Amino acid sequence: MIDQKQFDALLDQWIEDHKQEMIEELGLWVSQKSVSRVDLGAPGAPYGPDCRKMLDLALERCRHYGFETHDYEGYTGDARFGPTEHEISFVGHLDVVPEGEGWTVCQPYNMTQKDGFLFGRGVGDDKGPTIISLFILRFFKENNIPMKHGMRLMMGCSEETGMPDFRYYMEHKLGPDTDIAIVCDGGFPGGYAQKGFYTTTIHIPAGKDIVDFAGGTVHNAIPDTAVITVKGVTLEAAQAALKGADRVSVEAGDNGTVKIIGHGKAGHAAMPDKDRQNSAVAIAAKWAVLLAEKTGIDLGGCGAIANLFPTAFGDGLDMHWDEPIAGGLTANAGVISLTDGKLPLLIDIRYPIDRTGADITAALEKAIAPYGASMTVGECMEPYYIDPEDPKLAVPVQVYRDITGDTETKLSAGGGGNYARVVANGISFGPGIPGSPKPEGLPVAHGGAHSPDEALHIESWITGMKIYAKSVLLLDEALSVD
Repeated sequence: MIDQKQFDALLDQWIEDHKQEMIEELGLWVSQKSVSRVDLGAPGAPYGPDCRKMLDLALERCRHYGFETHDYEGYTGDARFGPTEHEISFVGHLDVVPEGEGWTVCQPYNMTQKDGFLFGRGVGDDKGPTIISLFILRFFKENNIPMKHGMRLMMGCSEETGMPDFRYYMEHKLGPDTDIAIVCDGGFPGGYAQKGFYTTTIHIPAGKDIVDFAGGTVHNAIPDTAVITVKGVTLEAAQAALKGADRVSVEAGDNGTVKIIGHGKAGHAAMPDKDRQNSAVAIAAKWAVLLAEKTGIDLGGCGAIANLFPTAFGDGLDMHWDEPIAGGLTANAGVISLTDGKLPLLIDIRYPIDRTGADITAALEKAIAPYGASMTVGECMEPYYIDPEDPKLAVPVQVYRDITGDTETKLSAGGGGNYARVVANGISFGPGIPGSPKPEGLPVAHGGAHSPDEALHIESWITGMKIYAKSVLLLDEALSVD
């Protein structure tokens, strides 16, 4: 193995020489919109034309840097070099959440650099981490660092919509397993447990005076706006009924209708605020119930939603379950749209590691029965756990602590899911650094991974790259090769 001091000096200089190139590469990848759209899927492009174009771009850029690439039916792709019998891999995703509205720093797909940050959809989740993984492969290859393992970058196209990409890859054995898969879609010092993941659509009878109910775009994002269009009431009567109500507004609709607009707080479904419900769908339903009580109009389905989702922690579903490792259950009222007299509500549940998907199904069926509702289960992935002392995790964690001096931050366990629960020998490790700077002057709820003005702190990004590279060096020694 190369001398570690020599390695560190070589790595520092190489990153300095290629830093601007990495930024420009990321800007190119961000410029390609890549929201996963299974409804637009086709053979070879299961997640729609935009994700197909993004995968083509990524594979072309990997070939540009001299790597052998593979395309697995458009579900995933990879780049690799070195021995293939044993490999150390990075795993990232090329798809992004929808851009949303309210961007202030730049347009979502026109990456902008400002005050030490990069802004654009996907800079942090997950194109930025994928880029530094690619450049780590370049570093080892171009500097001929002696390795017992080969290296691979694995790239998925539908992480944000339930990870069907790598689930398909694993189920159909499209490519080989890897000795360790470092999933670069989380935070340092790493994660050892992930809650179970469950999506379902609850079909709720609407009520005859609901003309429309629309809110949300994807299940794993807390919707910040939801609009219920109602008939049978005047604008003046609706305004009087909801006078003083918070986080709701009332406007005139078309053809004598009235719009009840719920105002939530955008964020990741797995990390809701503990002090109040922030799903605009649940907020709008709550105030629609009051409107119905005061005016006598029939908004029946809103009562079910308000009762089932008073909080984001399963209280109304009789699933207020807690657990000491990964924490309690969360339930996001994510996407709704009136269809054929029903309110199909897509919900996202993250459940404790001591529960099963069957537990969720049984509890949901019981909770929705009084409302005459039915349900269609979408995705279910059981919880993930790895022993924190396992060398696959313990070795890189120690690298993080040595480089940053952070000996206090604990390994994470929570509701955020990533490919570690899907790929063989996966670990969730970085590249988010605890306490890294946040951009100043942004509106509330801006700058996050699923929010407007998504931001990436450049120097923290570079530090993450150094942690990854040193981890690969030591894992190459620590993991036995028969």
